[in-house]
Amino acid sequence: MLKVIQVGVGGYGGSWLPTIMENDGVEHVALVDMNPEHLSRARKTIGLAEGLCFSDVEKAIAAVEADALLCVVPPAHHEAVIGTGIGAGLHVLSEKPIADTVASAQRILASVAESDRVFMIAQKARFHPWVHKFREIVTGGALGRMSHVTHYFRAPYYSWGEFRHKMADPLYIEMSIHHFDLLRALLGCDPASVWAQSWNTPYSTFNGDITGIAHFTMDNGLPVSYHADAISSGDMTDWFGEIRAVGETGTLTMVYPELYIARKGANHSDRAAPREEEMAVRPPQEGQAAVLREFAAAIAEGREPESAGAENIKSLAMVFAAVDSSRDQQVKRIADYLP
Repeated sequence: MLKVIQVGVGGYGGSWLPTIMENDGVEHVALVDMNPEHLSRARKTIGLAEGLCFSDVEKAIAAVEADALLCVVPPAHHEAVIGTGIGAGLHVLSEKPIADTVASAQRILASVAESDRVFMIAQKARFHPWVHKFREIVTGGALGRMSHVTHYFRAPYYSWGEFRHKMADPLYIEMSIHHFDLLRALLGCDPASVWAQSWNTPYSTFNGDITGIAHFTMDNGLPVSYHADAISSGDMTDWFGEIRAVGETGTLTMVYPELYIARKGANHSDRAAPREEEMAVRPPQEGQAAVLREFAAAIAEGREPESAGAENIKSLAMVFAAVDSSRDQQVKRIADYLP
C-alpha cells in the first residue's frame, strides 16, 4: 500500500480525494491545507481522523509514516512543498507546472537529481488512449507527408480560482502547460522554437494575459499553431481543445468526443470529407487515475515514470519561452530554457 500525504485539498485538490480512494494500492495517511474549512470537508470525504489533518507540511511528515507526497497547491508554492517532500525522502507527484519560474523548476530538479526518489508531474492529458492512437497515425505514415498542426482552445473561465486572477500569465502557466505537453505527446517530437503573442481582453477579470497565440516549430520541422482564449464568448471547445494534424492524404482530427481522419474528396458543394472513424475520446478527468497508477507503478518497479519532472521540463520550457516571446515579439529557442 502506497501511503500518501496530500498537500492542498481545496479547489482542484478535492478532485484527487476520490481518485486516491478508488485506487486499491494507494491510501491517504495525512491531509495538509492552510484553510480549516478545506481540511474539514476533505477529512469527512475520505473518513480520515482529525488528528491526521495539518496546516503545515513538515508537521504532517513528522507525525505519520508516508511513502509519497501529492502536491496540489498554487505554482508559486511548489518549490517549498516539493523540496520539503524530497528532502524528507518521499516520492513526489505534483500538479503542473513544475514551478512558476524556470529558475525555481531547475532548483527542484537539481534537488531531485541528488536523491533516488520518483518525481512526476500530473499531466493527465497524455495518459489517454486516444493520444497514443493519434501519435501512431501521425508518425506511422497514415497521413502521408505532414504539413502542419493546429490546436484551438476556447473556455469560459470568468471565475477560475483567486490566485489565477492575480497571476501575470494565467493562460500560458495554468492552462497552456497542459496543451503544450499534450502536443509533445501527440506528435512524438519536441519543440525547437516559438513565436508568441498574448493579451488580456478588455472585459477580463484577470490581472494577466488570458488569451494568446503561439507558433512552434518542432525539432523535425513541423509547424504547430496554437490559439487559446480562456475567457471566450460563443461556442466553446472541450478541455482538450480541437486538434488537427494535416497531412498529404488526409487530416487527423480530434473534436471531442471523436478522433477521426477526414480524407480528400470534399469540395465547395459538398464540404463534408470522406471520414474514417478511429476511436472515441474519453472524458479528460479520467486521465487523473491513470497518472496515479503510473506514479505508483514507477515506485514499485524502481523506474522513471512517464512525465517525470526531468522530462516534463521540456513542456515547461515551452511555456516560459512563449511568455518571453509575447513580451518582446522575438522568436525564442526552447533550448535556452532547459538545464
